[in-house]
Amino acid sequence: MKLVGAGICKSWGATHVLRGVDFTCEPGTLTALTGANGAGKTTLIRILATILRPDAGKITLGELDLAAKALKARSHLGYLGHESMLDAALTMRENLRMFGALYGVKDVNTRTEALIERFESTRYADLPISELSRGQEQAAALCRALIHSPSLLLLDEPSTGLDKDARERLWKVAREQAEAGSIVIFSTHDHDSAGRVSDRVVELADGKLA
Repeated sequence: MKLVGAGICKSWGATHVLRGVDFTCEPGTLTALTGANGAGKTTLIRILATILRPDAGKITLGELDLAAKALKARSHLGYLGHESMLDAALTMRENLRMFGALYGVKDVNTRTEALIERFESTRYADLPISELSRGQEQAAALCRALIHSPSLLLLDEPSTGLDKDARERLWKVAREQAEAGSIVIFSTHDHDSAGRVSDRVVELADGKLA
């Protein structure tokens, strides 16, 4: 399913953050979204994730209007923001099974174990999230975003605070998702990684994509 945005606008009071953003993303592509602090990268990612509504404009994923059909759209979306959205009292394995059940994933146990193995997380999969390192919690959160095999994967500054090995694992998984046919969009300040791992780099400046 193609992702298309047309005329996306968003303001916070008198501050115009997005001023008519247009874009098209094809399935199987990995796009890096760059821009200065305050440029609106997180705002745009959160609009795509249906957490925020645009003031104007339209975004479609295939035939699905993301704003008008937000609840339905979320079954196709995977989102990783600045918070992991995991239950800190539960283990990684328990969180993945819980989120998988909420998404109606068939054979959720098999899917959970496959993700734990994919992220080489067996040694900490049964520890409470509250006891994990930053990199381990980020891996668990990314598994949560992937549990239902989303068509659109949205990652907001996903490499922040990660060590080199964790960053490389993150980029590898993002690339694998794109190669499997998903649309992957990540925001970043790391221009070197953006150019190295993505199919294209777009910059958000003055409320528009360049």
